[in-house]
Amino acid sequence: MAMYDFDSLMDEILRNRPEITREEVVSMVEDKKRTVGAGFLTDQGALFLIAGEMGVKLEQATVSDLTLNDLYVGANDITIVARVLALYPIAEYKRKEGDTGRYRRVVLFDKNNVTKLTVWDDSPDALKLDGIIIDTPVRVVNGYVRQGLDGKPVLNLGKKGKVELVKEEKVSSKLPSLSSLSKKLTNIGDMQNIVAVEGIVLSGSRSSTFTRNDGSSGSLTQFELGSGSENEKVRIVIWSLLDVEIKPGQEVTVTHLRVKKGMNGDRELHGDAGSAILFRGRDRLAAVRTYSKINQVTKNREKYSVEVMALSNPTVRDVHLKNGEVVQKAESTMGDDTGEIMVVGWRGQSEQVGKIDVGEKVRIINAISQTSRMGNLFLELDEESKVEKVSG
Repeated sequence: MAMYDFDSLMDEILRNRPEITREEVVSMVEDKKRTVGAGFLTDQGALFLIAGEMGVKLEQATVSDLTLNDLYVGANDITIVARVLALYPIAEYKRKEGDTGRYRRVVLFDKNNVTKLTVWDDSPDALKLDGIIIDTPVRVVNGYVRQGLDGKPVLNLGKKGKVELVKEEKVSSKLPSLSSLSKKLTNIGDMQNIVAVEGIVLSGSRSSTFTRNDGSSGSLTQFELGSGSENEKVRIVIWSLLDVEIKPGQEVTVTHLRVKKGMNGDRELHGDAGSAILFRGRDRLAAVRTYSKINQVTKNREKYSVEVMALSNPTVRDVHLKNGEVVQKAESTMGDDTGEIMVVGWRGQSEQVGKIDVGEKVRIINAISQTSRMGNLFLELDEESKVEKVSG
């Protein structure tokens, strides 16, 4: 399946027929689409027909990127451009052979479509998604399409695939931004799936944990969102732990939501670990994500959030640096049901680590992974990191 670039086709027609204006060709395109019938021609297809009628051979036409609208089950080796709506943490699955594999889910969007992308670990570089955040324009290269459980096409990325940032302004400018598709709370109507909704926080966020029927643990965060001047509000439920605090009065955009009915029959908006909170008026995007297990801390110099127990009382000491400065360093061994790791804080961050007693459960939020001289990974707090104690 090939998709051709409209501007390239147009330029070639105009080069061959300089007596015709661009506006005239655009008018021909609309006439051709009307006469052939709606749903049978794209603008590019109409240009091919028009060029043929004019005797213009489009030999130099260049194949361009596909859009989400062009996906179909069974497609192979295709390249798609879209923006990122949701990024999920790396997850594991059991292969048929019995060993463990890894994958990562991404949700893509454009003007009229939302599509899932699954990145598999036979493309380890793509699995990292370096430099890619919510609303980033991306090009998914060498993807293939399979049918999802809901019957809809799911884009997949395997060994040959990669995810690139779109750097061409000509391409990215054609992809609507998240803000342009964001809805006011009063304008979501009967929509079942919402790319993004704007509002004002009415109640601070509350987090809780629970045990599922299968014995596994789960968590959720909830808060109320209002419309501002209108007397309308809705409960937001994120089925994950937020690593940021939501406070009343904040203007936010919440992404990747679906409409559900609450226990009292009222409409609620539900998100998950791929949802995000955008604080409007600030150049900051706080991803809503699940906390990593210690055995998932595998990459150097990446941000991780973990929920752990202190396995030792902290060691706090003064360290003499090469420049003569003396700074305080605190470190403590932390663990969960998958392993143990050292958590380190320097200078002001040493106080956060130094206050953790052995046996306490804490959330280490936005710590950066580092590699020691012995080659072991540890977590180091920086100015954006936080330590929160877990009650119970």
